[in-house]
Amino acid sequence: MERYLAAIDLGTTTVEASLLRPDGSVAAKHGFLNPQKKYGSDVISRMTFLQKHPESDELREGVLSEMREALKKMLSWQKADYPKALSQIVITCNSVMAAILLKVPTESLGIAPFGMPLAHTGEFSLDGIPAFVPVGASAFLGSDSCGGAWALPIEEDELLMDLGTNGEMLLLHDGKIHGASAACGPAFENCTRSQGIYGSTTLSVLSNLLRTGKLPGDGTLPPEIAENGIEFHGIRITAKILHDVQLASAAIYATFLSLLKRAGCGMEDIRHIYLSGGFGFHLSLRDAGTIGLIPESLLDRVKISGNTSLIAAEKMALEGIDDYDSFRENIVSHQFAGDPDYEGVFYDSMSLRSRN
Repeated sequence: MERYLAAIDLGTTTVEASLLRPDGSVAAKHGFLNPQKKYGSDVISRMTFLQKHPESDELREGVLSEMREALKKMLSWQKADYPKALSQIVITCNSVMAAILLKVPTESLGIAPFGMPLAHTGEFSLDGIPAFVPVGASAFLGSDSCGGAWALPIEEDELLMDLGTNGEMLLLHDGKIHGASAACGPAFENCTRSQGIYGSTTLSVLSNLLRTGKLPGDGTLPPEIAENGIEFHGIRITAKILHDVQLASAAIYATFLSLLKRAGCGMEDIRHIYLSGGFGFHLSLRDAGTIGLIPESLLDRVKISGNTSLIAAEKMALEGIDDYDSFRENIVSHQFAGDPDYEGVFYDSMSLRSRN
């Protein structure tokens, strides 16, 4: 009987899985929405649920049930039986998702100084299959982003920007790996989901409105349409959607500049920016430049990299986790809350406009 390995990227919004043969080839892939989204669109809302319902196992069991069904489905395509045809599972995710899977309290993730709930790779059994959950470098840098930087791998003066519910960045400069995270909220993955529209399409609409002059450069909605929003190509942009995008874009840009400053790296030193995640895969670089998400001077150095978290999980499943652990233990993690330079750039960047 052929035995398989499974790799899973457990995202806050979406979950992607790969079924691997021992030789490293991909036998199948499958994805689904994280069922935890009914408890809230971000990790804060899910931690709040856990604080209010400390005995509840709903968040964990809900996503494990969907994982089980995804694994069964992929194995059935190979005419293999679940669970005996699976030898192990590796799951990359952010720190909150890891804590939920491993049934570890999440309180330290919600209160300064935001400590990591896990120091080492965790393990649990899913229907008798060993499932490994690697940890990240800090409360805000999980194995999804750290693993992506390791799996690429990033080289000197290269930066990974993983955009989703959070915006994690990892930069290698002068031989040191520096990391930081920006809170993006629902802007990139959920703010227009009720209209059946993905985040990259939302940014495309905003970019078109800016370029055609229908949206002022400061990002405000004209008074006559502020109450009901503005419709463009069948998509309605409300004041809330606009505000969500403004906050996320400003957080990304301010975190990017602050990370460069902390690392002692100039913008001109950046050789490549690897843009990862499902949102980044579909994002138009022209739109990213128009709204000020990425400096226009760096757009020609951006490489779309796909789901680097899943790539990392696949590599760990095939090669083990030790090499990754050595990588993430050397990451210098930065937080910018209370930094006046960061806050100044953040507030100055609330307008949606191109930046150099």
